[in-house]
Amino acid sequence: MNQHDQFEKFSRMWRTQYCASGKTIYCRENCGGCCQLAVHATYPEAVAVAEALTESLSKRLSGYIERLKTALPELTDVKSYLKEHRQAIGPCPFLDSRGSCLIYAIRPLSCRALLSTRPAAWCTVDFAKLDNWDKQAYESGLDHQVVAWPTHYVAATRDFARTLEKTLLESMQREQGWSLSGNFAVMVWIEKNNRLGRRNNATIQQVRDILAASELNNPLLLNFTDGSQKMSDYP
Repeated sequence: MNQHDQFEKFSRMWRTQYCASGKTIYCRENCGGCCQLAVHATYPEAVAVAEALTESLSKRLSGYIERLKTALPELTDVKSYLKEHRQAIGPCPFLDSRGSCLIYAIRPLSCRALLSTRPAAWCTVDFAKLDNWDKQAYESGLDHQVVAWPTHYVAATRDFARTLEKTLLESMQREQGWSLSGNFAVMVWIEKNNRLGRRNNATIQQVRDILAASELNNPLLLNFTDGSQKMSDYP
C-alpha cells in the first residue's frame, strides 16, 4: 500500500532526527502496550489484512468479535467504549501471547503512528485511576513541542498518518461512492465475511444492509459515509 510506504519513509526520517538530539523513542519489539487500545483505521487497510488471514488469525478475530458484541450494550459513549475495551473486550486480536504483532508488515497507519516518548509502562496505564498528583507529574514530564498532548505519543507521526488516512478514504469515496472507517478488527471481520472490498458494483443500500446485519453498526465502532454526505475529517 503506497500510503504505508510514504509513512514509513517519513517516520524513519523523523525518528532518526529525534534520536540524534539525544532523546528516546521507547517502542520495542514484543512490547504490545499500545495494542491494548481500540485500534481505528480505514477500510482499505482492513481489506489488506482480511485477504491475509490464516485459520488461526480468523479464530482470534472471531473471539474478539464475540466479546465485543457481548459488551456492546454497555457502550454508551467514547469513555465507556475505551474502558470496556481495556477491561472486557481485550487487546487487538492480532497480538500474540508474547506481545508481538502477527500482521506487522500490513498493520494500519494508526498503529504505525504511535511512537512513544515515555517508557512502555505508560502505554498501559488507566489514567482514569490516577490521582491528581500522578496526573500532574505525568503531564509535567511531557515534551509539549513533540507530543500529541495530553498523550505521550508523537504528534508529527499521528498527524501525517491522519493525512494519509484521509487520502485513502477520499479515494474510496471517489471509486466506490462510499467510505468506511472505524474499529479495525470489526472491519476486517466484515470484509472477511462479505468481501466488500472486491464488490465494485455494490450499491449504497447493499453496503448499509451488510453493516446492519453485522450487529456492529454502532457509531462508536463504524463511520460510514456515502455520496449524499460530506465526508468528515478522519476519524
